[in-house]
Amino acid sequence: MTVWIETPFDNLPAEGYRRMRYSLLQAAFVAAGHRAVVFASDFNHGTKAPRRIAEMPSDVVLVPMIPYSANVSLRRAFSHLVYARRFERLARRMADAGEVPRPDVVVAAAPTLSAATAAMRLARLYGAKFVLDVQDAWPETFFRLLPKWLRWAAWLPLLPMRLAARRLYRRADLVTGVSARYRELTGRKDFVLAPLGIDASASLPPRAARADGTTRLVYAGNLGSGYGLETVVEAVARDRSLTLDVAGAGGKEAALRSLAAACGAADRVVFHGYLGEAELKALLAQCDVGVIPMRDDSWVGLPNKLFDYLAAGLRVASSLDGECGELLRLERLGAVYDFASPDSFLAALGSLRDSAAALPARLRAEAIYPAYAAEVIQRWP
Repeated sequence: MTVWIETPFDNLPAEGYRRMRYSLLQAAFVAAGHRAVVFASDFNHGTKAPRRIAEMPSDVVLVPMIPYSANVSLRRAFSHLVYARRFERLARRMADAGEVPRPDVVVAAAPTLSAATAAMRLARLYGAKFVLDVQDAWPETFFRLLPKWLRWAAWLPLLPMRLAARRLYRRADLVTGVSARYRELTGRKDFVLAPLGIDASASLPPRAARADGTTRLVYAGNLGSGYGLETVVEAVARDRSLTLDVAGAGGKEAALRSLAAACGAADRVVFHGYLGEAELKALLAQCDVGVIPMRDDSWVGLPNKLFDYLAAGLRVASSLDGECGELLRLERLGAVYDFASPDSFLAALGSLRDSAAALPARLRAEAIYPAYAAEVIQRWP
């Protein structure tokens, strides 16, 4: 069997802190005796820079993408459309020229919807089965960026995206996803849940308690409008035993720096910018608690950040409840706080003193991705 995997956003093994979803899925198909070809963009979504990889991993094809600097922008939307068109043309040309084998199964990440639609057309062209893998709920997730009183007005401009998503959910031969919340969203009773999972080989040893009684917080990710680090900065200002390391960049960085200075916490809030694999591992190894400052009305179930923190053995403080909060409580991995309340955040940290940080077996990549590949192989041997 030949499997094509289309993913515009995942880090490749040579550039990420840990092996991510689609490289792990590719490895699972290969381990089962099949060939898997990954089509990815030549632009790194996290660093907002072109990929520069000295040695390209086997069976990875890079598709040219127009750069963009903001996660929410017209340029990014245009970039997605161009990427989808280029992916479809490149994949078809390479298959027809014999440069890659024609697929028996095509797995496409959603988002983006435009590239997933192109992947579905390619699957139909070559008589392959089409698997849609839902990583984020588009367009539903965009509503968390708007005030609640304005969200009703956004349905009309987002209607084409909503119709495209529904068409993909309806026409895919199989729909999988990272969150149980997406079962209802997709309307598919045969929906297969496959969480992101953690590559256990990237895990770090448990950390010892600090002799000085301080607690070192860390946030690793984008500093965009969807995240509320302001609450965390204000909490750090109130409790001098707390420090915050920020590994990432984005549009809110200047405002967060100003807030830290105004609160008198500038000496305890450190901005590192985007870090490479070795640097991020080193930072996480020195921290105590990973922060997920996302709105609870987000459609995100289990975000990538959660897995980054757990892979490093960190406890987690999250304002994202739902599936994420349930996991943290059930497995005693962390606590949930109110997105806008520094007092709630401080109370959540206090409850973490007796929390364990043992990694649940069901969140390990070795339990998830071989099962994902087996599900596909058994359906269409």
